[in-house]
Amino acid sequence: MRRFTNTHLGMDSVAQTLRELEIILGPLHEVPFLSGRKFSGLELSTTELRVQHGLRQKPEGFIVLTQNAAQVIYESSVSDLIFINLKAGGAVTADVWVF
Repeated sequence: MRRFTNTHLGMDSVAQTLRELEIILGPLHEVPFLSGRKFSGLELSTTELRVQHGLRQKPEGFIVLTQNAAQVIYESSVSDLIFINLKAGGAVTADVWVF
């Protein structure tokens, strides 16, 4: 774990602290699922549901957060800059995080 170094008071210490924060927090921008969008109450079935994701990029994937039935949820066809296309093995209502 990276720790902050001791600094003296003054503008140099503020600049140094900001540099260290950038070093520590910078890698978080590389974690894809941290910038996503939650969709609640999606009613999925064997028919494709096109969900407008609003990510302004092709989604890298999705995580099922909750579901009310034991069904497999999957991306049914190639998603694009506007939609992610989801299906399930049968009827299920789910909350999904798209990233």
